[in-house]
Amino acid sequence: MKAMLAPTFVMQRDGRGANTVFTVLTILVALSMFVAAAGSGSGSYVTEQPLPAWVDIAANVLSALIGVLVLLPRTRVLGGILAIVNMSLSMYVNYTVDGVGYFVQVLPYNIITIMIAALLVGHYAEDLPFLLGRKSLSAD
Repeated sequence: MKAMLAPTFVMQRDGRGANTVFTVLTILVALSMFVAAAGSGSGSYVTEQPLPAWVDIAANVLSALIGVLVLLPRTRVLGGILAIVNMSLSMYVNYTVDGVGYFVQVLPYNIITIMIAALLVGHYAEDLPFLLGRKSLSAD
């Protein structure tokens, strides 16, 4: 677990200011995923075609796990990728299942989360080889 919390290559390379900015962005994405986990499953009062409860529970657990992945330095880029996928799927479900009214209400939240997560993925992309088990950036 200690290795998961250690600074990554990109974190070591960046200056103090960049680390501060990207730490704030990381916290925003993680909070967004935790909020999605707490508020997912809009229920019959919003949903035109309610989904089974197990789908809502699975989506909530997935969002919480993604929030944790984003917070851990070694898995931050993977968490960012999964946050983008999760929010994109959320937009699809909100439009097709929950209806246009609910979709429009949560669209800014989804888009902002996707944009911030994309910034994290772009910035921490060089850490991906380390996540996949390579020890250096060279292709060998």
